[in-house]
Amino acid sequence: MDRRILKLIPPACVIGALFLYASAYLNRDLWFDEALTFLNFAQMDSPLEIYRNYVIPNNQILYTVVLHYWSMLLPEGIDPVVWFRLLSFLFGGATLLLLYRLFRVRMGGGAILLPVLVALAVSVPFLIYATALRGYMLSALFVTLTLDAALNFAGRPGVKRGILYGVCSLATVAVIPSNLAVLAGVVLYALPVFGCRFYARRAFWLLALIPPAAFLLFYLPILRQFFGCLRLGEGWNDGSRALLAVLAAFVYSFAMLLLPGTGSLLAFDRVRYRWVRSVRALIWLLPVPMALLLPVAPFPRVFFPFWPLWVLLLAAGVRDLTALNCRWRRRWNFGVWIGGLTAVVLGWSFIAQQPMFRLVFSRRFGGAGADDYFYGYYLRAEHTPRATAAELAERFGSRPLSFYASFQADPWPLLFYLNAAGVEFRDFRFDGPRGPVEALAPGMFVILRSDESAAEIEKRFGRRLTPLFSNENHGVYRVR
Repeated sequence: MDRRILKLIPPACVIGALFLYASAYLNRDLWFDEALTFLNFAQMDSPLEIYRNYVIPNNQILYTVVLHYWSMLLPEGIDPVVWFRLLSFLFGGATLLLLYRLFRVRMGGGAILLPVLVALAVSVPFLIYATALRGYMLSALFVTLTLDAALNFAGRPGVKRGILYGVCSLATVAVIPSNLAVLAGVVLYALPVFGCRFYARRAFWLLALIPPAAFLLFYLPILRQFFGCLRLGEGWNDGSRALLAVLAAFVYSFAMLLLPGTGSLLAFDRVRYRWVRSVRALIWLLPVPMALLLPVAPFPRVFFPFWPLWVLLLAAGVRDLTALNCRWRRRWNFGVWIGGLTAVVLGWSFIAQQPMFRLVFSRRFGGAGADDYFYGYYLRAEHTPRATAAELAERFGSRPLSFYASFQADPWPLLFYLNAAGVEFRDFRFDGPRGPVEALAPGMFVILRSDESAAEIEKRFGRRLTPLFSNENHGVYRVR
């Protein structure tokens, strides 16, 4: 078989695995942050307006701008939500292909990366963010691009390579400001290219200073809004639990590769693993100060852009193990080893995708209602805001309506799907950052999550509620 065709087999297998698993994630209903991102920001008139409206971290500015233009290309006859999700899906596929190219060019032996990238492509966290109306997959793509640019610049410093690295760094922080910490990981990854006397190289200091300069360039014009977002204090109050959630998600996703991956930790190649090479191990620790030193730890999903760097470190460990000149290595064909390891990875992924296992990990590590990696409420069969909105539109959509939705009922997806169903609004209220709703008017519809008590709402507002209908997700009532 032609060698060029052989080189295409690993990336084709990776993209095929992604397609195989992603369909179930593409068709799911929107969840709170996704609907908020689209309705509040992506529908603004211009990129400049999106940029200036950095009032909450949900506006991941560069992603929102891209989504703004992507939504304008919506073809006729396709579900808008599926179309919106395809944007992140394309980012995910591009990230996988770039990681494959980066590993093959920089480290040699792209086939060795096959089981690692397959494990990444079919992991639950990757599938969540490769189909989400959020900027985490775009962040992962730009981190990979920035790493490639950084390694090019470190190997052969030059003006054009420096400009490309600066543009990629600017794009990375323009999606999420916390990506500045991920760019510190990019610098650590590129540092060994400069050698043991890296600190004496001007190019190294340029590499290190360009990301914070890009950060300042992008956020200084909106500094007041940026500090306003910081004051919101969104995140997890327990930083150690946030770290544990990220660690558990990575272990859950790459369980079958962690033992082979210890090759990089055991330093089989003593020549390659000089002390300066060990600096890359610090990349694993970069989330620690973010989670433990900040007043409020970031949500675990904020650390997802680190995954491309961690995957490359893990892949280096798998490479080192397969390169060992041991007796078993002589007896086993290399293709059999890689193929067998990939099959084991796919076998584990089938188990890991089962709801019963994901639910166990979600309850143990996901946090109280804030699971970003395993089995968040928005991934479950009972999350059906589309069905609730459709029934309301069918029963009562012939005239303007007024609604109150509890925060737990996911008001933003309800608003999105009610709009999509053509429901006209007199009013749509829910408790939010601007304060709680103070009163309910007679005739208003009340939408609660299925496990919420209508009696508590009646007590709070001093009104009686008449049940109208319910489903697995919501209970719908009318105010007397």
